[in-house]
Amino acid sequence: MIQLCWRERWYTWGIKLLFRFSRLFPFALILIFILFAYTVLMGIVLLTAPLRVFFASLTGYLFIVPFWLFFFFRTERVSKAFLVSGISLFAVTGICVGSMYGYEGYLNSIRLVDNSNINTFEYLPFKEGSKVAKLDDSSSLRFSALEYLPKVDGAAALFPMYSSFVNAVYPPSIPELNRRDGCFYFTNTIESAKRLFAGERDVVFGVDAKPYANYDENPDDIVNFPIGREGFVFFTNVQNKVDSLTQEQLRGIYSGKITSWAEVGGDNMEIRPYRRNRGSGSEQGLENFMKGEKIVNPPKDEYYFSLMSGIISAVSDYHNHPGAIAYSYHYYASALMKDNNIKLLAVDGIAPNKDTIGDSSYPLTNDFYANTRIDKYEGNTKRLI
Repeated sequence: MIQLCWRERWYTWGIKLLFRFSRLFPFALILIFILFAYTVLMGIVLLTAPLRVFFASLTGYLFIVPFWLFFFFRTERVSKAFLVSGISLFAVTGICVGSMYGYEGYLNSIRLVDNSNINTFEYLPFKEGSKVAKLDDSSSLRFSALEYLPKVDGAAALFPMYSSFVNAVYPPSIPELNRRDGCFYFTNTIESAKRLFAGERDVVFGVDAKPYANYDENPDDIVNFPIGREGFVFFTNVQNKVDSLTQEQLRGIYSGKITSWAEVGGDNMEIRPYRRNRGSGSEQGLENFMKGEKIVNPPKDEYYFSLMSGIISAVSDYHNHPGAIAYSYHYYASALMKDNNIKLLAVDGIAPNKDTIGDSSYPLTNDFYANTRIDKYEGNTKRLI
Protein backbone atom coordinates (compact mmCIF):
# COMPACT_ATOMS: atom_id res chain seq x y z
CA MET A 1 0.00 0.00 0.00
CA ILE A 2 2.81 2.40 0.92
CA GLN A 3 4.57 1.65 -2.40
CA LEU A 4 1.39 2.36 -4.36
CA CYS A 5 0.87 5.64 -2.51
CA TRP A 6 4.39 6.76 -3.38
CA ARG A 7 3.84 5.89 -7.06
CA GLU A 8 0.59 7.82 -7.05
CA ARG A 9 2.28 10.82 -5.44
CA TRP A 10 5.11 10.81 -7.96
CA TYR A 11 2.63 10.50 -10.83
CA THR A 12 0.52 13.36 -9.45
CA TRP A 13 3.61 15.49 -8.88
CA GLY A 14 4.82 14.85 -12.43
CA ILE A 15 1.46 15.83 -13.92
CA LYS A 16 1.39 19.06 -11.87
CA LEU A 17 4.93 19.86 -12.93
CA LEU A 18 4.07 19.38 -16.60
CA PHE A 19 1.04 21.62 -16.22
CA ARG A 20 3.23 24.33 -14.71
CA PHE A 21 5.47 24.25 -17.75
CA SER A 22 2.59 23.89 -20.20
CA ARG A 23 2.83 27.59 -21.04
CA LEU A 24 6.27 26.91 -22.51
CA PHE A 25 4.98 24.20 -24.82
CA PRO A 26 4.18 26.54 -27.75
CA PHE A 27 7.78 27.79 -27.73
CA ALA A 28 9.06 24.25 -27.42
CA LEU A 29 6.93 23.18 -30.36
CA ILE A 30 8.30 26.01 -32.48
CA LEU A 31 11.86 25.00 -31.59
CA ILE A 32 11.15 21.34 -32.34
CA PHE A 33 9.58 22.28 -35.67
CA ILE A 34 12.67 24.29 -36.62
CA LEU A 35 14.90 21.35 -35.72
CA PHE A 36 12.59 19.08 -37.70
CA ALA A 37 12.84 21.27 -40.81
CA TYR A 38 16.60 21.61 -40.46
CA THR A 39 17.12 17.86 -40.04
CA VAL A 40 14.97 17.06 -43.08
CA LEU A 41 16.85 19.64 -45.12
CA MET A 42 20.22 18.21 -44.08
CA GLY A 43 18.93 14.74 -44.88
CA ILE A 44 17.96 15.86 -48.37
CA VAL A 45 21.36 17.42 -48.96
CA LEU A 46 23.65 14.85 -47.39
CA LEU A 47 22.08 11.45 -47.18
CA THR A 48 20.62 8.69 -49.28
CA ALA A 49 16.86 8.25 -49.56
CA PRO A 50 16.42 5.56 -46.82
CA LEU A 51 18.38 7.63 -44.31
CA ARG A 52 16.42 10.73 -45.27
CA VAL A 53 13.19 8.90 -44.54
CA PHE A 54 14.56 7.72 -41.19
CA PHE A 55 15.61 11.21 -40.14
CA ALA A 56 12.36 12.77 -41.30
CA SER A 57 10.24 10.14 -39.57
CA LEU A 58 12.21 10.33 -36.33
CA THR A 59 12.14 14.10 -36.12
CA GLY A 60 8.51 14.09 -37.19
CA TYR A 61 7.65 11.79 -34.31
CA LEU A 62 9.55 14.01 -31.88
CA PHE A 63 7.45 16.88 -33.16
CA ILE A 64 4.12 15.06 -32.93
CA VAL A 65 4.52 13.50 -29.47
CA PRO A 66 4.89 16.83 -27.61
CA PHE A 67 1.98 18.20 -29.62
CA TRP A 68 -0.38 15.43 -28.53
CA LEU A 69 0.98 15.50 -24.97
CA PHE A 70 0.23 19.20 -24.80
CA PHE A 71 -3.27 18.62 -26.17
CA PHE A 72 -4.20 15.67 -23.96
CA PHE A 73 -2.60 16.93 -20.76
CA ARG A 74 -5.32 19.55 -20.59
CA THR A 75 -7.88 16.76 -20.46
CA GLU A 76 -5.65 14.49 -18.31
CA ARG A 77 -5.66 11.68 -20.86
CA VAL A 78 -1.93 11.11 -21.12
CA SER A 79 -2.13 7.49 -22.28
CA LYS A 80 -4.18 8.52 -25.27
CA ALA A 81 -1.49 11.01 -26.21
CA PHE A 82 1.08 8.24 -26.67
CA LEU A 83 -1.44 6.07 -28.52
CA VAL A 84 -2.35 8.82 -30.95
CA SER A 85 1.33 9.71 -31.30
CA GLY A 86 2.13 6.15 -32.30
CA ILE A 87 -0.59 6.20 -34.92
CA SER A 88 0.69 9.56 -36.14
CA LEU A 89 4.15 8.06 -36.55
CA PHE A 90 2.91 5.80 -39.32
CA ALA A 91 1.21 8.72 -41.01
CA VAL A 92 4.38 10.82 -40.82
CA THR A 93 6.47 7.95 -42.14
CA GLY A 94 4.11 7.46 -45.07
CA ILE A 95 4.19 11.14 -45.91
CA CYS A 96 7.98 11.24 -45.62
CA VAL A 97 8.46 8.15 -47.78
CA GLY A 98 6.23 9.56 -50.49
CA SER A 99 7.69 13.03 -50.41
CA MET A 100 11.34 11.93 -50.26
CA TYR A 101 11.09 9.48 -53.13
CA GLY A 102 8.97 11.97 -55.03
CA TYR A 103 11.73 14.51 -54.51
CA GLU A 104 14.31 11.98 -55.68
CA GLY A 105 12.27 11.41 -58.83
CA TYR A 106 11.98 15.13 -59.44
CA LEU A 107 15.73 15.67 -59.11
CA ASN A 108 16.45 12.81 -61.48
CA SER A 109 14.03 14.30 -64.00
CA ILE A 110 16.00 17.58 -64.13
CA ARG A 111 19.48 16.09 -64.42
CA LEU A 112 21.76 17.86 -66.85
CA VAL A 113 21.99 16.01 -70.15
CA ASP A 114 25.20 14.04 -70.54
CA ASN A 115 27.48 15.44 -73.23
CA SER A 116 27.73 12.97 -76.11
CA ASN A 117 31.50 13.56 -76.34
CA ILE A 118 31.88 10.46 -74.14
CA ASN A 119 29.72 7.64 -72.86
CA THR A 120 29.83 8.64 -69.21
CA PHE A 121 27.86 5.58 -68.12
CA GLU A 122 30.89 3.41 -68.84
CA TYR A 123 33.04 5.38 -66.37
CA LEU A 124 30.76 6.06 -63.43
CA PRO A 125 32.07 5.58 -59.87
CA PHE A 126 30.61 2.99 -57.50
CA LYS A 127 29.00 1.05 -60.37
CA GLU A 128 29.37 -2.66 -60.98
CA GLY A 129 31.29 -3.28 -64.20
CA SER A 130 32.46 0.32 -64.53
CA LYS A 131 35.67 0.92 -66.48
CA VAL A 132 36.77 3.53 -63.95
CA ALA A 133 40.25 2.97 -62.52
CA LYS A 134 40.26 1.70 -58.94
CA LEU A 135 42.91 1.56 -56.24
CA ASP A 136 44.05 -1.76 -54.86
CA ASP A 137 43.82 -0.34 -51.31
CA SER A 138 41.77 2.38 -49.66
CA SER A 139 42.67 5.97 -50.42
CA SER A 140 44.50 7.89 -47.69
CA LEU A 141 41.91 10.63 -48.18
CA ARG A 142 38.28 9.67 -47.75
CA PHE A 143 35.33 12.06 -47.36
CA SER A 144 32.20 11.20 -45.39
CA ALA A 145 28.61 12.10 -46.28
CA LEU A 146 28.54 14.62 -43.43
CA GLU A 147 31.48 16.63 -44.80
CA TYR A 148 31.42 19.28 -47.49
CA LEU A 149 32.05 17.53 -50.81
CA PRO A 150 33.88 19.66 -53.41
CA LYS A 151 31.92 20.04 -56.64
CA VAL A 152 34.01 18.65 -59.49
CA ASP A 153 33.63 19.00 -63.26
CA GLY A 154 35.89 18.90 -66.28
CA ALA A 155 36.76 18.14 -69.87
CA ALA A 156 35.60 15.03 -71.72
CA ALA A 157 39.10 13.59 -72.11
CA LEU A 158 39.64 13.75 -68.34
CA PHE A 159 36.25 12.45 -67.18
CA PRO A 160 37.46 8.86 -66.52
CA MET A 161 40.34 10.25 -64.46
CA TYR A 162 38.38 12.51 -62.13
CA SER A 163 35.60 9.94 -61.93
CA SER A 164 38.22 7.59 -60.48
CA PHE A 165 39.10 10.32 -57.95
CA VAL A 166 35.45 10.42 -56.90
CA ASN A 167 35.37 6.63 -56.66
CA ALA A 168 38.42 6.65 -54.37
CA VAL A 169 37.64 9.64 -52.16
CA TYR A 170 33.89 10.37 -52.08
CA PRO A 171 31.18 8.43 -50.23
CA PRO A 172 29.10 6.05 -52.41
CA SER A 173 25.93 7.84 -51.31
CA ILE A 174 26.57 10.94 -53.44
CA PRO A 175 23.79 11.90 -55.90
CA GLU A 176 24.08 10.62 -59.44
CA LEU A 177 26.12 12.37 -62.11
CA ASN A 178 24.89 15.85 -63.05
CA ARG A 179 22.21 16.06 -60.39
CA ARG A 180 21.60 19.69 -59.49
CA ASP A 181 21.94 18.91 -55.80
CA GLY A 182 25.10 16.85 -56.36
CA CYS A 183 28.86 17.31 -56.34
CA PHE A 184 29.89 15.23 -59.40
CA TYR A 185 29.37 16.76 -62.84
CA PHE A 186 30.40 16.45 -66.45
CA THR A 187 29.65 19.25 -68.88
CA ASN A 188 32.68 20.01 -71.07
CA THR A 189 35.71 22.28 -71.15
CA ILE A 190 33.80 25.48 -71.88
CA GLU A 191 30.83 24.95 -69.58
CA SER A 192 32.88 23.70 -66.67
CA ALA A 193 35.14 26.78 -66.95
CA LYS A 194 32.09 29.04 -66.95
CA ARG A 195 30.77 27.39 -63.82
CA LEU A 196 34.17 27.63 -62.15
CA PHE A 197 34.30 31.37 -62.82
CA ALA A 198 30.73 31.72 -61.54
CA GLY A 199 31.60 29.93 -58.30
CA GLU A 200 29.33 26.95 -59.07
CA ARG A 201 32.21 24.47 -59.15
CA ASP A 202 35.10 23.96 -56.75
CA VAL A 203 37.53 22.00 -58.96
CA VAL A 204 37.57 21.75 -62.75
CA PHE A 205 39.91 19.30 -64.48
CA GLY A 206 41.25 20.30 -67.88
CA VAL A 207 43.59 22.64 -69.65
CA ASP A 208 44.50 25.94 -68.04
CA ALA A 209 41.18 27.69 -67.39
CA LYS A 210 42.63 31.19 -67.74
CA PRO A 211 42.34 31.22 -71.57
CA TYR A 212 38.57 31.37 -70.96
CA ALA A 213 38.91 34.61 -69.02
CA ASN A 214 36.26 36.31 -71.15
CA TYR A 215 33.69 34.47 -69.04
CA ASP A 216 34.81 36.18 -65.85
CA GLU A 217 35.79 39.66 -64.74
CA ASN A 218 38.53 38.40 -62.42
CA PRO A 219 40.48 35.63 -64.20
CA ASP A 220 43.40 36.16 -61.84
CA ASP A 221 41.26 34.57 -59.14
CA ILE A 222 41.72 31.21 -60.93
CA VAL A 223 44.69 29.10 -59.83
CA ASN A 224 46.00 26.06 -61.70
CA PHE A 225 47.69 22.97 -60.31
CA PRO A 226 49.42 20.66 -62.83
CA ILE A 227 48.49 17.07 -61.98
CA GLY A 228 49.30 15.09 -65.11
CA ARG A 229 50.73 15.02 -68.60
CA GLU A 230 49.03 14.55 -71.95
CA GLY A 231 49.95 14.71 -75.64
CA PHE A 232 48.28 16.91 -78.24
CA VAL A 233 47.93 14.77 -81.38
CA PHE A 234 47.03 15.11 -85.05
CA PHE A 235 45.36 12.27 -86.92
CA THR A 236 44.23 11.25 -90.39
CA ASN A 237 42.50 8.31 -92.00
CA VAL A 238 44.54 5.08 -92.06
CA GLN A 239 44.47 5.13 -95.87
CA ASN A 240 46.43 8.37 -95.97
CA LYS A 241 50.04 7.61 -96.94
CA VAL A 242 51.51 10.26 -94.66
CA ASP A 243 52.57 8.90 -91.28
CA SER A 244 54.64 11.78 -89.91
CA LEU A 245 54.71 15.56 -90.14
CA THR A 246 56.96 18.20 -88.70
CA GLN A 247 55.67 20.95 -86.46
CA GLU A 248 56.43 23.42 -89.24
CA GLN A 249 54.37 21.40 -91.73
CA LEU A 250 51.45 21.16 -89.30
CA ARG A 251 51.49 24.90 -88.73
CA GLY A 252 51.66 25.36 -92.50
CA ILE A 253 48.53 23.23 -92.93
CA TYR A 254 46.50 25.08 -90.32
CA SER A 255 47.72 28.51 -91.43
CA GLY A 256 46.67 27.77 -95.03
CA LYS A 257 50.21 27.77 -96.49
CA ILE A 258 50.10 24.03 -97.30
CA THR A 259 46.94 22.90 -99.07
CA SER A 260 47.84 19.58 -100.73
CA TRP A 261 49.07 16.30 -99.27
CA ALA A 262 51.53 16.10 -102.17
CA GLU A 263 53.47 18.96 -100.55
CA VAL A 264 54.22 16.77 -97.50
CA GLY A 265 54.89 13.44 -99.23
CA GLY A 266 51.35 12.21 -99.79
CA ASP A 267 48.96 11.86 -102.73
CA ASN A 268 47.95 14.80 -104.87
CA MET A 269 44.86 15.45 -102.79
CA GLU A 270 43.42 18.54 -101.15
CA ILE A 271 44.01 18.79 -97.41
CA ARG A 272 40.86 19.22 -95.34
CA PRO A 273 41.93 20.78 -92.02
CA TYR A 274 39.06 20.02 -89.67
CA ARG A 275 38.47 22.28 -86.68
CA ARG A 276 36.71 22.16 -83.33
CA ASN A 277 34.43 24.87 -81.99
CA ARG A 278 36.12 27.83 -80.36
CA GLY A 279 36.56 27.44 -76.61
CA SER A 280 36.84 23.65 -76.64
CA GLY A 281 39.86 22.11 -74.97
CA SER A 282 41.27 20.75 -78.22
CA GLU A 283 40.77 24.06 -80.02
CA GLN A 284 42.68 25.75 -77.23
CA GLY A 285 45.39 23.13 -77.74
CA LEU A 286 45.60 24.06 -81.44
CA GLU A 287 45.88 27.76 -80.63
CA ASN A 288 48.69 27.03 -78.17
CA PHE A 289 50.45 24.89 -80.79
CA MET A 290 50.25 27.61 -83.46
CA LYS A 291 52.21 29.99 -81.17
CA GLY A 292 50.45 33.10 -82.37
CA GLU A 293 50.43 32.20 -86.08
CA LYS A 294 47.04 32.97 -87.60
CA ILE A 295 44.81 29.95 -88.16
CA VAL A 296 43.09 30.02 -91.53
CA ASN A 297 39.32 29.63 -91.52
CA PRO A 298 38.24 26.45 -93.33
CA PRO A 299 36.59 27.07 -96.72
CA LYS A 300 33.38 25.35 -95.62
CA ASP A 301 31.32 25.39 -92.42
CA GLU A 302 31.15 21.59 -92.61
CA TYR A 303 34.82 21.53 -91.58
CA TYR A 304 33.81 22.65 -88.07
CA PHE A 305 32.67 20.15 -85.42
CA SER A 306 31.12 20.94 -82.05
CA LEU A 307 31.90 17.46 -80.68
CA MET A 308 35.17 15.55 -80.75
CA SER A 309 33.25 12.34 -81.40
CA GLY A 310 31.93 13.93 -84.60
CA ILE A 311 35.33 14.95 -85.90
CA ILE A 312 36.77 11.46 -85.27
CA SER A 313 33.86 9.83 -87.09
CA ALA A 314 34.31 12.16 -90.04
CA VAL A 315 38.04 11.48 -90.40
CA SER A 316 37.45 7.73 -90.15
CA ASP A 317 35.00 7.91 -93.09
CA TYR A 318 37.61 8.13 -95.85
CA HIS A 319 35.30 7.92 -98.86
CA ASN A 320 33.16 10.87 -97.81
CA HIS A 321 35.97 12.85 -96.17
CA PRO A 322 39.21 12.19 -98.14
CA GLY A 323 42.20 14.32 -97.24
CA ALA A 324 40.97 15.14 -93.76
CA ILE A 325 43.26 15.95 -90.83
CA ALA A 326 42.19 16.79 -87.29
CA TYR A 327 43.53 17.05 -83.75
CA SER A 328 42.69 15.91 -80.25
CA TYR A 329 44.38 14.65 -77.10
CA HIS A 330 46.07 11.28 -77.04
CA TYR A 331 43.94 9.52 -74.45
CA TYR A 332 40.68 10.69 -75.98
CA ALA A 333 41.61 9.69 -79.54
CA SER A 334 43.39 6.43 -78.69
CA ALA A 335 41.20 5.07 -75.89
CA LEU A 336 37.93 6.86 -75.18
CA MET A 337 36.91 7.17 -78.84
CA LYS A 338 39.21 4.55 -80.33
CA ASP A 339 38.58 4.07 -84.04
CA ASN A 340 40.68 1.67 -86.12
CA ASN A 341 40.08 3.78 -89.22
CA ILE A 342 42.15 6.69 -87.94
CA LYS A 343 45.87 6.87 -87.20
CA LEU A 344 47.84 9.23 -85.00
CA LEU A 345 50.61 11.05 -86.83
CA ALA A 346 54.16 11.13 -85.58
CA VAL A 347 55.45 14.68 -85.02
CA ASP A 348 59.08 15.41 -85.88
CA GLY A 349 59.50 11.65 -86.31
CA ILE A 350 58.30 10.72 -82.80
CA ALA A 351 55.00 8.85 -82.43
CA PRO A 352 52.70 9.76 -79.53
CA ASN A 353 52.26 6.98 -76.98
CA LYS A 354 52.29 6.45 -73.25
CA ASP A 355 56.08 6.26 -73.05
CA THR A 356 56.95 9.22 -75.28
CA ILE A 357 54.36 11.40 -73.56
CA GLY A 358 55.49 10.22 -70.15
CA ASP A 359 59.10 11.21 -70.72
CA SER A 360 58.16 14.29 -72.83
CA SER A 361 60.15 13.09 -75.84
CA TYR A 362 57.00 13.54 -77.91
CA PRO A 363 57.26 17.25 -78.80
CA LEU A 364 53.61 18.18 -78.24
CA THR A 365 53.45 17.10 -74.61
CA ASN A 366 51.73 19.41 -72.14
CA ASP A 367 50.38 19.40 -68.59
CA PHE A 368 46.75 19.30 -67.61
CA TYR A 369 45.41 20.86 -64.45
CA ALA A 370 43.13 20.88 -61.48
CA ASN A 371 41.74 24.42 -61.63
CA THR A 372 40.05 26.21 -58.74
CA ARG A 373 39.34 29.69 -57.45
CA ILE A 374 41.58 31.28 -54.86
CA ASP A 375 38.61 31.84 -52.55
CA LYS A 376 37.71 28.13 -52.76
CA TYR A 377 41.20 26.78 -52.18
CA GLU A 378 40.59 25.71 -48.62
CA GLY A 379 39.08 22.87 -46.59
CA ASN A 380 38.22 19.73 -48.52
CA THR A 381 38.84 21.40 -51.87
CA LYS A 382 42.46 21.99 -50.90
CA ARG A 383 42.72 18.46 -49.48
CA LEU A 384 41.41 16.96 -52.73
CA ILE A 385 43.83 18.91 -54.91
